[in-house]
Amino acid sequence: LKDDWWLKVKSFTNSNQNDIIVEFTLPKKDYKKLEEYPQIREQTIKCRLVKVLLDNGETEILCTSLLDTIEYKQEEFKELYHYRWGEEECFKLLKSRMELERFSGKTALAVKQDFHAKVFMLSFMGAFAFPIDQKVKQEFQANENRKHSQKINRTNALSTIRSVIIELLLKKSVNKVLEVFDELVFKTREIIRPNRKEKRNHKQKKPYSMNHKPL
Repeated sequence: LKDDWWLKVKSFTNSNQNDIIVEFTLPKKDYKKLEEYPQIREQTIKCRLVKVLLDNGETEILCTSLLDTIEYKQEEFKELYHYRWGEEECFKLLKSRMELERFSGKTALAVKQDFHAKVFMLSFMGAFAFPIDQKVKQEFQANENRKHSQKINRTNALSTIRSVIIELLLKKSVNKVLEVFDELVFKTREIIRPNRKEKRNHKQKKPYSMNHKPL
């Protein structure tokens, strides 16, 4: 959360506490947002605020529904939060590379078909690219002269699997196609540079145009 997201968060940020339980209710000015759900708009939501000290000295405020302070200790949230990175990368692939929200039609059926097709494509790529990714990692471990590890370029892997998926599913040249896929994915790698950070340039996202659909 941002330091000044809510008054309770701002107060917690400025306090000496590291872990507290707070309650939130929807402000009356926002009741219109839940007009169709009057049974829940007045409900009280109980959350837990946790301070996490980053390696650069900054303090991050996390909001969680894990209220059990004995089972989920405050000092464990830094590592737990780090595990979200893999999930965020997956969503980035789906939304940015696969363009999950660019639907080919406006009906419920079209949206469902596009959604399942793109998730299937990403899963298909992940399954076939996994052995190559492991091979790249093992290559780095075996070579002591390499300064940085490497990883496969998943954007390129998606593009490649998209080009050969018909041959994989319909034709008999599966082994040959897989050899070509493995070779291309193995060659198009990128270096992992630890602790490298770039300032994000947040831009307002424009909706996809239904008049200009991709081929």
